[in-house]
Amino acid sequence: MKIPTLYSTIVAGLLVCLVVGCTTRSAVDQVLTPTHRDFGGLFVGENITRLDNAVLLGSIWNLVVNPKGELLVLDTHSQGVHLFSPDGKLVWTMAITDCNPEANFSFGAQASFLDDSRVAVLMNKGAIILGQYGECVQTITDTDLATNTWGLCSFQDTIFAMPRYFQDSTFIRAYSSDFTMVDQFPLPAPKFQRRASVMLTNPGFAVGCFDDDVWWVYSESFDATPRLSRVGRTRFMPDFFVERTRDYPEFGSVGQLSFTEMVVKAEAEASRVMGIFTLDNETRMIVYNSIDPSNEGLHTGAIIANHSDRFPAVSTRFEETPEAIGNGRLYFVGDLEDESVEEVLNPTIISYRFVPPSGE
Repeated sequence: MKIPTLYSTIVAGLLVCLVVGCTTRSAVDQVLTPTHRDFGGLFVGENITRLDNAVLLGSIWNLVVNPKGELLVLDTHSQGVHLFSPDGKLVWTMAITDCNPEANFSFGAQASFLDDSRVAVLMNKGAIILGQYGECVQTITDTDLATNTWGLCSFQDTIFAMPRYFQDSTFIRAYSSDFTMVDQFPLPAPKFQRRASVMLTNPGFAVGCFDDDVWWVYSESFDATPRLSRVGRTRFMPDFFVERTRDYPEFGSVGQLSFTEMVVKAEAEASRVMGIFTLDNETRMIVYNSIDPSNEGLHTGAIIANHSDRFPAVSTRFEETPEAIGNGRLYFVGDLEDESVEEVLNPTIISYRFVPPSGE
């Protein structure tokens, strides 16, 4: 698809507004198709790292990376939090029950680096804050924070929480550094509210903090939206993204089997946003997937856009879904070891470094 120029796009938008009328935002926003690139043209293989066997991970765990390349693992099997250096060496480990004896990782376990020295870990009772050596700095008991948060990040000494549940009145909550709520910012209701209540982004990735603002996504979105409205915002939709056209049916109007079948069919007809990721502090990466009904496989792709226009926005496709994104890199889990090896080993993490494209 040919990418329209900024001038022609704005003029076309203004002409449409004169004919049919539109809001201030739609009059100036432009939606562009990013240039598509092969994965190998944007990312170069860098390291293959095995996580230190000083702690052995269970079968279910999540990975988060900070700007220094340190790897934080939430091990839901052992209820532990482990920080590894960029080369895979164990730095510290902490059981969440050492901070809160009643804590446990329920569905949607997630963590976020708040700054260079603190990590917020969300669990069933609220959150625990761990310091740079893994020590328990603070315990927050907050039911709403525990059950109604689907993303957490820090921007200019303020912590922002994206809600899990979407209603007519939905807000991004803002907290001080000690997790006292200080403000809230309204969000538009999702276009497909029944679906939004069931099919979410990946836990922890509905919101991202960048140098310029806090950006958020719904699972139906094709691009992220900044918290604060801005004139002339450019949004990007890759040519492989398929927009949703209908909501889920009312559950009570059909039987359980019919409802499940309708949901599966509806998911196969449109793309879903997995989340917004901070590739670096001024580059957002929106990852999508879609279901291929012919083989029930997932197709994963992404857009990459720089907030300072240092390079043109691009899209790409993946053969598999990254386990973590950050520090200018993608992190994938390596293949399982040969079953003939009796020693229990932690997985390998394969990283690919982003190479910004040059201007067209």
